[in-house]
Amino acid sequence: MTAGDVARTAALGAGVFVLMLVVGLDLAHCLLLALTACVLLRLRATAVADDDGWPEHDDDRTDTGARREVDRLSWGLHGFESRVDRRSLAHLRGIATRRLRWRGVDLDDPSDADRARALLGPDAHTALTADPGTPPRYDAYARAALAVERLTERTTP
Repeated sequence: MTAGDVARTAALGAGVFVLMLVVGLDLAHCLLLALTACVLLRLRATAVADDDGWPEHDDDRTDTGARREVDRLSWGLHGFESRVDRRSLAHLRGIATRRLRWRGVDLDDPSDADRARALLGPDAHTALTADPGTPPRYDAYARAALAVERLTERTTP
């Protein structure tokens, strides 16, 4: 636990304690609620740790079959609150950027936004240009993946 985590937890505990005092609870209940809030914050932080990363790959064997590939794919699509992991979104966004570039469209250029939206569809464009801090839900990601898949054929050499 870093110093920032300790400070954030202490600030939450103090805030809840003071708020409960203002509400009119006795000291024991204020302390109990503040402690509960701190414990819940720490539990949430451990449950949603961003640095879990991809599963470790002991080897590069390809003879393990489709199950291992599906496992790797599902690991990246499992996120918090039914949202896709941001690494999966970044990977799909990179593919979409490359395929749109083949058509002379820049996904990051606001002047090309209408052309990109026309090629991808409005929902897929919204999912691919969403704030990375709030990745799209799985269903929006799936629609975006289908839209990017439709861009498979390279039209220029």
